[in-house]
Amino acid sequence: MFEYLAKAFSVWFIGFFPWAEIYVAIPAGMGLGLDIYSVIAWSVFGNYIPAIIITRSFDTLVRYPKIASLLGKFASPRAKTRIERHGVSATLLLTPWLGVWAMAATVKIFGMRSGPFLRASLASILIYAVVLAVLIRLGSGFFS
Repeated sequence: MFEYLAKAFSVWFIGFFPWAEIYVAIPAGMGLGLDIYSVIAWSVFGNYIPAIIITRSFDTLVRYPKIASLLGKFASPRAKTRIERHGVSATLLLTPWLGVWAMAATVKIFGMRSGPFLRASLASILIYAVVLAVLIRLGSGFFS
């Protein structure tokens, strides 16, 4: 049991770490010998936690007028309109490629609401994790 928890924590931590995220966590977890379901679950969990932390922290920070005005300077009305129109689809496509840390900060600065972002980022991370894990499993089966 301790061995499983140690491996699961490793996958979770790698998934949490920026720039590694699911692209390193899934192969590492499979290399550690975890089953595909555990690898997907722990890597998605680790990769999704930063989205929650950043959105909640951002919502807390913008309560301060000076910080709100500073962050408001980054987002033009045109960018806010585009984020409202295409924010969910952009989140679905770009979160795994740009990273959840960068996407969370970017969409919050441009004014996307937390709820749609969190749902879209979770779906995106989960879809990419499943696809990546299946491709790795198929690829490793090809060589063995």
